[in-house]
Amino acid sequence: MTLAHRPELSRRSFVKTMTVAGVSMAVFGITGCSPSSSSDAGSFKPGTYTANSQGKFGPVHVEATFSEDALISLSVTDHEETKFISDAAIERVPASIVEHQALDVDAVTGATLTSMAIMAAATDCVKQAGGKKLGGSYEKPAPSTAVEDIEADVVIVGAGGSGTVAALTAARLGAKKVVVLEKSCTIGGNALVSGGYLEYVNAPDELREEMTDSYAAELADELEQAASVMPAEDLAKLQSDYDAWKASGSTKVFDSIYLHALQYKLQGEGEYAEMLKTAENIADLDEWLVSEGFQFKELCGIVGYSWPRWASPVEGVCGQGYFMFYQDAIEKNDYPVEIYLNTPANELIIENGAVVGAQATGPDGTTYRVRGEKGVILATGGFSGNPDMLREYNTMWPFKEGVDIPTTNAYGHTGDGITMGLAAGGTVALMDTQMPFPFADCKNSTDETTVGDDVDCVIVNKEGKRFMDEVKDRYTMTQHIMEQTDQQMFMISDADTCRVNGDVNRYGHSLQSLIDQGQLYRADTIEELGEQIGCGGAALKETIERYNEIARAGEDPDFGRTTFSEESPIENPPFYASPRTWAMHITVGGLNVDIHDGYRVLDESGAPIPGLRAIGETIVGSCGIGVQGEGFAVAKSLFGGEGA
Repeated sequence: MTLAHRPELSRRSFVKTMTVAGVSMAVFGITGCSPSSSSDAGSFKPGTYTANSQGKFGPVHVEATFSEDALISLSVTDHEETKFISDAAIERVPASIVEHQALDVDAVTGATLTSMAIMAAATDCVKQAGGKKLGGSYEKPAPSTAVEDIEADVVIVGAGGSGTVAALTAARLGAKKVVVLEKSCTIGGNALVSGGYLEYVNAPDELREEMTDSYAAELADELEQAASVMPAEDLAKLQSDYDAWKASGSTKVFDSIYLHALQYKLQGEGEYAEMLKTAENIADLDEWLVSEGFQFKELCGIVGYSWPRWASPVEGVCGQGYFMFYQDAIEKNDYPVEIYLNTPANELIIENGAVVGAQATGPDGTTYRVRGEKGVILATGGFSGNPDMLREYNTMWPFKEGVDIPTTNAYGHTGDGITMGLAAGGTVALMDTQMPFPFADCKNSTDETTVGDDVDCVIVNKEGKRFMDEVKDRYTMTQHIMEQTDQQMFMISDADTCRVNGDVNRYGHSLQSLIDQGQLYRADTIEELGEQIGCGGAALKETIERYNEIARAGEDPDFGRTTFSEESPIENPPFYASPRTWAMHITVGGLNVDIHDGYRVLDESGAPIPGLRAIGETIVGSCGIGVQGEGFAVAKSLFGGEGA
């Protein structure tokens, strides 16, 4: 990787260089300006003080050391914030406070909650040291009026899953310079706050679940429907894969890219041909990842997608492991990738009807005009973080006026790529198909605080009653949740289904911290758990006893659930209740592209717009960690390999 505009910085740590790539230090107030004195500051009692303030996931702890008249040092000593997203704030905000001897420095865009927590904790330390404020002041520098022209082989807008893979793959296949423009303070996008689950159809048996009677029945039903939605040649390939699996004597869950595509078609994800292309792209990416030493955990089902073909990285939590791997690959191979962080693209450069580049604004105000010999790839994600845009296109959900629409998304997913694509003559479809996540945290809308298995759990409302099939699709589950008291529910799990690891949940968050913050309940009996969540012990006990009968029988006459395992009954303490609700998660609509011709954006006549491609949630029908496969595919179409 070539570090944009900061060649004096060390390249030993890719994480650190990515944190500041393309970012003028002036935006953080670290320009060497001398702080002015303030008679209101007062003196300090020399010593070291500690304090904490609430971040997004828990207290952010800081340690501050004072002399008689100044803050000498400030550092974050402990936190539960999301890695990558919080890194820039943890590194830059304390340094800026010390440099300027001021508490009101700029927050880091994309990590605002972490930034504010650091400032609040630092303020507490100042008070402990006997001061009213620090002795300096900070004034944000005037915006730069500079304009910089940059030439590249290709310009990628967005450094999330699809954009980062596209950049890495393009460089790996021979691109001499790849420029990525990223709105946030880090790479990773929504992948960092997702479960990190990627479809892994060709996983080895040691990672697969056992083929249960429930899975066998589901598969038989889907195979009966296959002839009505699959071409005959693909149905024959699916049958061949199935016959080979049976002949192998494997007791593990059967899978195939053709089954992958069939199931998505039957679930209403898109047309079969499109789903097969998606499955092929992801399988290609999986193969490359594993060939390069990437390691996956065991497969499982996830919320709304119960077939156990989903794997997450062994390294890191959530989707962080992918980006640890990608950044290592870029650094190790010295790939020519330049990523400009906190530098949102706002306009495409169009000449003679062709898209030749993109214009962006850096954090210090510098205008970057980046031209790409092979054009531009839009990879900015969807618009789940844009309430106005959600309401504009909504036809599905009873959004209340004047009430925020919660979202699971990381900062920046506001439909920018879609807006730029439309301005360039592109078209959109399915913009009203907006997929909520039905298992979001009631306080911060994330999945990272979850305790409980996405499939092997029982869901109850605030009255302690089951009200839906827990493994239904996300749209249906959300509809049911919206009908419940306060639109809230609880995931009930036990020692076998809680998916905790010692004192932390599967994403590394402290169980005790979650309990202290009202984001988790734990008890040794179901009755006690019922009292804690407010429905009463008798009501919850009755519900769990009935559910356990159903789970053991494998048949659900109450709500029609068909997927159960040996661990499904909730019977071994300790027992957990994880409060959940819905939050906007994925926007299925987006730009129309030709997925069979390099993801070219199409105009109203259906013709490709020269120089413009789009991938990920920016395009219609694409979502999830699997969009990394599109980044892999689009780079191959531009720089060599199959589909070039």
